[in-house]
Amino acid sequence: MNFDLQYTWDALPRLLEGAWMTIQVSFLAFFGACGLAIAITLLRRLEWRAIDAVIAVYISFIRGTPVLIQIFLCFYVLPVVGIDIGAFTAGVLALTLNSAAFQTEIFRGGLAALPRSQIETARSLGIPPPVMWLKIILPQLFISTTPPLVNEFTLVVKSTPLVSVITVVELMRVSQQIFSSNFHPIEVLLGAFVLYFLICFAGSQLSRWLEVRNQLKRA
Repeated sequence: MNFDLQYTWDALPRLLEGAWMTIQVSFLAFFGACGLAIAITLLRRLEWRAIDAVIAVYISFIRGTPVLIQIFLCFYVLPVVGIDIGAFTAGVLALTLNSAAFQTEIFRGGLAALPRSQIETARSLGIPPPVMWLKIILPQLFISTTPPLVNEFTLVVKSTPLVSVITVVELMRVSQQIFSSNFHPIEVLLGAFVLYFLICFAGSQLSRWLEVRNQLKRA
Protein backbone atom coordinates (compact mmCIF):
# COMPACT_ATOMS: atom_id res chain seq x y z
CA MET A 1 0.00 0.00 0.00
CA ASN A 2 1.53 3.29 -1.15
CA PHE A 3 1.53 6.33 1.12
CA ASP A 4 -0.54 9.13 -0.42
CA LEU A 5 -1.19 12.47 1.33
CA GLN A 6 -4.19 12.99 -0.91
CA TYR A 7 -6.13 10.66 1.40
CA THR A 8 -5.24 12.92 4.33
CA TRP A 9 -6.43 15.97 2.42
CA ASP A 10 -9.65 14.26 1.33
CA ALA A 11 -10.37 13.22 4.92
CA LEU A 12 -9.69 16.68 6.35
CA PRO A 13 -13.27 18.08 6.23
CA ARG A 14 -14.66 15.13 8.18
CA LEU A 15 -11.66 15.14 10.53
CA LEU A 16 -12.33 18.79 11.30
CA GLU A 17 -15.92 17.92 12.20
CA GLY A 18 -14.59 15.24 14.55
CA ALA A 19 -12.06 17.71 15.97
CA TRP A 20 -14.86 20.17 16.71
CA MET A 21 -16.67 17.45 18.66
CA THR A 22 -13.43 16.65 20.51
CA ILE A 23 -13.07 20.33 21.44
CA GLN A 24 -16.64 20.47 22.72
CA VAL A 25 -16.20 17.36 24.86
CA SER A 26 -12.83 18.60 26.16
CA PHE A 27 -14.01 22.07 27.12
CA LEU A 28 -17.28 20.92 28.68
CA ALA A 29 -15.51 18.23 30.71
CA PHE A 30 -12.59 20.44 31.76
CA PHE A 31 -14.59 23.48 32.86
CA GLY A 32 -17.28 21.32 34.43
CA ALA A 33 -14.51 19.57 36.36
CA CYS A 34 -13.06 22.94 37.32
CA GLY A 35 -16.35 24.03 38.89
CA LEU A 36 -16.78 20.69 40.66
CA ALA A 37 -13.19 20.78 41.95
CA ILE A 38 -13.70 24.27 43.37
CA ALA A 39 -16.88 23.08 45.12
CA ILE A 40 -15.02 20.09 46.58
CA THR A 41 -12.18 22.36 47.71
CA LEU A 42 -14.66 24.61 49.53
CA LEU A 43 -16.36 21.61 51.13
CA ARG A 44 -13.00 20.39 52.37
CA ARG A 45 -12.51 23.69 54.16
CA LEU A 46 -15.53 22.89 56.35
CA GLU A 47 -13.55 20.00 57.86
CA TRP A 48 -16.60 17.78 58.35
CA ARG A 49 -15.52 14.17 58.75
CA ALA A 50 -18.43 12.69 56.81
CA ILE A 51 -17.87 14.98 53.82
CA ASP A 52 -14.10 14.44 53.95
CA ALA A 53 -14.65 10.67 53.96
CA VAL A 54 -16.94 10.82 50.91
CA ILE A 55 -14.47 13.02 49.05
CA ALA A 56 -11.57 10.71 49.93
CA VAL A 57 -13.48 7.66 48.62
CA TYR A 58 -14.43 9.52 45.42
CA ILE A 59 -10.85 10.63 44.71
CA SER A 60 -9.45 7.18 45.52
CA PHE A 61 -11.98 5.52 43.20
CA ILE A 62 -11.25 7.89 40.32
CA ARG A 63 -7.48 7.69 40.68
CA GLY A 64 -7.55 3.92 41.13
CA THR A 65 -9.69 2.93 38.13
CA PRO A 66 -9.20 3.36 34.36
CA VAL A 67 -11.02 6.21 32.63
CA LEU A 68 -12.61 3.68 30.26
CA ILE A 69 -14.28 1.88 33.15
CA GLN A 70 -15.65 5.20 34.42
CA ILE A 71 -17.08 5.95 30.97
CA PHE A 72 -18.75 2.53 30.85
CA LEU A 73 -20.21 3.07 34.32
CA CYS A 74 -21.76 6.39 33.31
CA PHE A 75 -23.08 5.02 30.03
CA TYR A 76 -24.39 1.61 31.11
CA VAL A 77 -25.09 1.84 34.85
CA LEU A 78 -26.92 5.18 35.05
CA PRO A 79 -29.76 4.04 32.71
CA VAL A 80 -30.25 0.99 34.96
CA VAL A 81 -31.08 3.30 37.87
CA GLY A 82 -33.38 5.41 35.70
CA ILE A 83 -30.93 8.10 34.54
CA ASP A 84 -30.78 7.93 30.74
CA ILE A 85 -28.47 10.75 29.60
CA GLY A 86 -27.24 9.61 26.20
CA ALA A 87 -23.73 8.84 24.93
CA PHE A 88 -22.46 12.41 24.59
CA THR A 89 -23.56 13.47 28.09
CA ALA A 90 -22.31 10.22 29.60
CA GLY A 91 -18.90 10.72 28.03
CA VAL A 92 -18.66 14.33 29.20
CA LEU A 93 -19.85 13.36 32.69
CA ALA A 94 -17.26 10.60 33.01
CA LEU A 95 -14.41 12.86 31.91
CA THR A 96 -15.70 15.62 34.20
CA LEU A 97 -15.74 13.37 37.24
CA ASN A 98 -12.30 12.03 36.35
CA SER A 99 -10.67 15.42 35.82
CA ALA A 100 -12.34 16.94 38.89
CA ALA A 101 -10.56 14.45 41.16
CA PHE A 102 -7.17 15.56 39.84
CA GLN A 103 -8.06 19.24 39.75
CA THR A 104 -9.12 19.02 43.38
CA GLU A 105 -5.61 17.96 44.30
CA ILE A 106 -4.18 20.76 42.16
CA PHE A 107 -6.33 23.34 43.95
CA ARG A 108 -5.48 21.89 47.33
CA GLY A 109 -1.77 22.32 46.60
CA GLY A 110 -2.31 25.83 45.24
CA LEU A 111 -4.39 26.80 48.27
CA ALA A 112 -1.70 25.58 50.65
CA ALA A 113 0.84 27.79 48.85
CA LEU A 114 -1.18 30.99 49.28
CA PRO A 115 0.03 33.31 52.07
CA ARG A 116 -2.08 32.83 55.20
CA SER A 117 -1.62 36.52 55.99
CA GLN A 118 -3.99 37.53 53.20
CA ILE A 119 -6.80 35.39 54.55
CA GLU A 120 -6.19 36.61 58.09
CA THR A 121 -6.12 40.24 56.91
CA ALA A 122 -9.39 39.79 55.02
CA ARG A 123 -11.01 38.32 58.11
CA SER A 124 -9.71 41.11 60.33
CA LEU A 125 -11.22 43.66 57.93
CA GLY A 126 -14.59 41.95 58.25
CA ILE A 127 -14.79 40.86 54.61
CA PRO A 128 -17.56 38.23 54.23
CA PRO A 129 -16.26 34.73 53.33
CA PRO A 130 -18.03 34.60 49.91
CA VAL A 131 -16.48 37.93 48.90
CA MET A 132 -13.09 36.88 50.27
CA TRP A 133 -13.13 33.72 48.18
CA LEU A 134 -14.41 35.38 45.00
CA LYS A 135 -12.25 38.51 45.11
CA ILE A 136 -9.09 37.44 46.93
CA ILE A 137 -8.49 33.70 47.14
CA LEU A 138 -9.87 32.22 43.89
CA PRO A 139 -8.20 34.73 41.51
CA GLN A 140 -4.80 34.04 43.07
CA LEU A 141 -5.52 30.32 43.15
CA PHE A 142 -6.20 30.20 39.42
CA ILE A 143 -3.05 32.22 38.70
CA SER A 144 -0.81 29.95 40.74
CA THR A 145 -2.32 26.74 39.35
CA THR A 146 -2.44 27.73 35.66
CA PRO A 147 0.45 25.46 34.51
CA PRO A 148 -0.85 22.25 36.14
CA LEU A 149 -4.40 23.08 35.02
CA VAL A 150 -3.25 23.41 31.40
CA ASN A 151 -1.47 20.07 31.75
CA GLU A 152 -4.72 18.60 33.06
CA PHE A 153 -6.57 20.06 30.07
CA THR A 154 -4.20 18.27 27.67
CA LEU A 155 -4.84 15.04 29.58
CA VAL A 156 -8.59 15.55 29.13
CA VAL A 157 -8.07 16.06 25.38
CA LYS A 158 -5.98 12.88 25.23
CA SER A 159 -8.75 10.99 27.03
CA THR A 160 -11.48 12.00 24.57
CA PRO A 161 -10.77 9.14 22.11
CA LEU A 162 -12.07 6.78 24.80
CA VAL A 163 -15.60 8.15 24.47
CA SER A 164 -15.66 6.77 20.93
CA VAL A 165 -16.33 3.32 22.44
CA ILE A 166 -19.79 4.54 23.51
CA THR A 167 -20.50 5.85 19.97
CA VAL A 168 -19.58 9.52 20.50
CA VAL A 169 -18.46 10.62 17.04
CA GLU A 170 -15.34 12.60 17.95
CA LEU A 171 -12.03 12.81 16.09
CA MET A 172 -10.88 9.24 16.71
CA ARG A 173 -14.27 7.76 15.85
CA VAL A 174 -14.37 9.73 12.60
CA SER A 175 -10.84 8.56 11.78
CA GLN A 176 -11.86 4.94 12.26
CA GLN A 177 -14.90 5.41 10.04
CA ILE A 178 -12.79 6.93 7.28
CA PHE A 179 -9.93 4.45 7.17
CA SER A 180 -12.29 1.49 7.48
CA SER A 181 -13.75 2.58 4.13
CA ASN A 182 -10.64 3.76 2.25
CA PHE A 183 -8.16 1.31 3.85
CA HIS A 184 -5.51 4.01 4.35
CA PRO A 185 -5.15 4.24 8.13
CA ILE A 186 -1.70 5.85 8.12
CA GLU A 187 -2.76 8.89 6.09
CA VAL A 188 -6.01 9.35 8.05
CA LEU A 189 -4.35 8.94 11.45
CA LEU A 190 -1.67 11.40 10.39
CA GLY A 191 -4.38 14.02 9.92
CA ALA A 192 -5.90 13.12 13.30
CA PHE A 193 -2.45 13.36 14.92
CA VAL A 194 -1.94 16.87 13.55
CA LEU A 195 -5.35 18.04 14.78
CA TYR A 196 -4.82 16.58 18.27
CA PHE A 197 -1.43 18.27 18.40
CA LEU A 198 -2.89 21.62 17.36
CA ILE A 199 -5.58 21.46 20.04
CA CYS A 200 -3.06 20.67 22.79
CA PHE A 201 -0.54 23.18 21.42
CA ALA A 202 -3.16 25.94 21.44
CA GLY A 203 -3.89 25.15 25.08
CA SER A 204 -0.20 25.33 26.03
CA GLN A 205 0.25 28.63 24.19
CA LEU A 206 -2.76 30.06 25.99
CA SER A 207 -1.14 29.01 29.27
CA ARG A 208 2.08 30.85 28.40
CA TRP A 209 0.14 33.96 27.41
CA LEU A 210 -1.75 33.93 30.70
CA GLU A 211 1.48 33.49 32.68
CA VAL A 212 3.15 36.42 30.90
CA ARG A 213 0.04 38.54 31.38
CA ASN A 214 -0.07 37.77 35.09
CA GLN A 215 3.64 38.55 35.47
CA LEU A 216 3.16 41.92 33.78
CA LYS A 217 0.25 42.69 36.10
CA ARG A 218 2.35 41.87 39.15
CA ALA A 219 5.20 44.01 37.86
